[in-house]
Amino acid sequence: MKDLFGNEIVDPPRPVVGGHPARTGTGPEGETCGTCDHDRVVKPGQHRYHKCFLIRSNWTHGPGTDIRKKDKACQLWKAKEKS
Repeated sequence: MKDLFGNEIVDPPRPVVGGHPARTGTGPEGETCGTCDHDRVVKPGQHRYHKCFLIRSNWTHGPGTDIRKKDKACQLWKAKEKS
C-alpha cells in the first residue's frame, strides 16, 4: 500500500508482549524459548513458572512476565551451554 505521496507504507513493529525481551518468531527457525539459555524456572511456591532472564529487572510475581517453553524464539535466543 502507498501513502498520498507514493511512498510505500511499512507496518510499524509490534510492541513486545509479556515476558519476552523481543518479538517472538524472530529467532532461529525451529527454536523455542524452552531451548534458550535465558529460560529460567522460578518456583515461588507449589508451582513452577518460566521467565526470561534477560528481563529479570521487570519480573513480576504474576503471569505478566511469564513465558511458555513452546513460544517461538526471539532474536535474542542463545543456545544452552552444555555443563
